[in-house]
Amino acid sequence: MRHRTTTPHFDAYVAAGGDLADEAAFWASARAGQPAPDFSLPRLEDGTQVSLAGLWRSRPLVMEFGSFT
Repeated sequence: MRHRTTTPHFDAYVAAGGDLADEAAFWASARAGQPAPDFSLPRLEDGTQVSLAGLWRSRPLVMEFGSFT
């Protein structure tokens, strides 16, 4: 039995320009050593908004983005 996926095939992704959009977003992002733009996200426990600026002012903050797989 063939497994069907809900994600597009890589060839279709490239044909639609997805790779170019991803590369443009990468080059437009902040570089190491640059300040991160402030943003807010909901706290998982209660949904209250937490801002990046509010976190780093109260204690040291390490942010890591990427895949662990």
